[in-house]
Amino acid sequence: MIRSNLEIPPIPDGWPDGVSSDDASPDGQPPLVQMASTLDYDGATHQLTLTRGDGTVQQFPASNNAQHDSGGRWPNGTFDYERHTTHPDDSTDSAYGSHGNYIFTVPGRDDMGVHSGRESVPDQFGRSGVDHATLGCIRTTDDGTTAIGDAMTSDDPVTSITVRNNR
Repeated sequence: MIRSNLEIPPIPDGWPDGVSSDDASPDGQPPLVQMASTLDYDGATHQLTLTRGDGTVQQFPASNNAQHDSGGRWPNGTFDYERHTTHPDDSTDSAYGSHGNYIFTVPGRDDMGVHSGRESVPDQFGRSGVDHATLGCIRTTDDGTTAIGDAMTSDDPVTSITVRNNR
């Protein structure tokens, strides 16, 4: 048996089992910590990664093929989630897919989002699905937007997207 004269320091306020009386809920329990999910789009690999607050990771094919008459591709950086929009014609072949558009705040740009759609509808270059051109948005699959929607209605909603390698 090893003996020591060291004392264990008290647990700081805010750490598990060290909740200050100011932070405790009326029933004396620690406050719930809301986990956050994030999206990451890698323009080099054409992958959209959803990382849930519990560490679960899901990957989906995605592209950011901006039409020549749009404001262009997403810039690299991290952008906060803003809102979700749906459209009356949401379906796999519609402009925004079956689950609408998840919009993020991109300075100097309006309505920059992540959506699916155009699964079997070719653009002017014959590309369909995730490769079909957009007005600047990142296009992924219906499975991808389903996963984003699931996160948004859970305890760990998507709070931001990080875009990298997007030339």
